[in-house]
Amino acid sequence: MNVKEYTTEISARLALRSFFIYAFAASLIVNVILAFGLIVLDKKDRVVVLPAEITKSFWLDANGVSPEYLEQMGLFALQLALNNSPETFEHNQRKLLQYVSPERRGATEVFLTAQGRRMKSANASVHMLPEAVETRASTMQISVRGNVRQFIGDKLTSMQKKCWIVKFTYRNSRLWLETMQEADCKRPFEPMKPTGEI
Repeated sequence: MNVKEYTTEISARLALRSFFIYAFAASLIVNVILAFGLIVLDKKDRVVVLPAEITKSFWLDANGVSPEYLEQMGLFALQLALNNSPETFEHNQRKLLQYVSPERRGATEVFLTAQGRRMKSANASVHMLPEAVETRASTMQISVRGNVRQFIGDKLTSMQKKCWIVKFTYRNSRLWLETMQEADCKRPFEPMKPTGEI
């Protein structure tokens, strides 16, 4: 091998090595800058979780939820609890229990199961038509006023104006249903009686 070829080969390999060293150094610098940027960045994330039917925009973040989200989830939970027939009750009960806080799940399941047995034995159906919603974001509550219609078979047996309070809690970036209570329509955030609690 001639010295000139040998020198050319060594120069080419040294140039290639230098290129990879500079590329690695540039990559390392970019990674350090990106890591620093991630550490310094504001970590406010908002996760959007959707109820079955959306009529308003809303937000969630690590510290809480928007009043619109409380309203949408409260209406969704009330629809599951108060729009039932013997055929739809079990499905709605399972769906509603997915949103109930773990501490309240057992008592809520017992209450709903007893309600479902009564509905099946009487062949009864219940339907609520919401008319007005009021939200108290500070206490994670909504109040819903509406007409509750009850049927036995296909006969309308009663239609009453009722109010409900739906209370939530927000833990670990998840909204949990705490209670649903029948309320006095004149004072929408005051429970009427403990027996109307879900």
